[in-house]
Amino acid sequence: LAANLARVLPGDLGAVVERASWTPLPIFGVVGSAGAVAESDLEATLNMGVGMVAVVAPDDADAALRHLRARSLPAWVLGQVGPGSGTVRLVGEHPHG
Repeated sequence: LAANLARVLPGDLGAVVERASWTPLPIFGVVGSAGAVAESDLEATLNMGVGMVAVVAPDDADAALRHLRARSLPAWVLGQVGPGSGTVRLVGEHPHG
């Protein structure tokens, strides 16, 4: 997830992704336990269920969310982009559903 997002960021921006903003489906826990796969590896290869990240200006976020939800697509604010060095940090912990 972090590496995918970092590929689209200009070098003078960075992002913080809040793990608490979504609850991964239970299958990720099953895969992690059954295969002894660390959560960091699940994030790196399976994105913990996040299908797509759209980077939009803060003033456009509400309109983007309305547009996606009107089409029955799950959408939420995942984090923030700001001044940085092209890196993405995942912070916090996922809620367990």
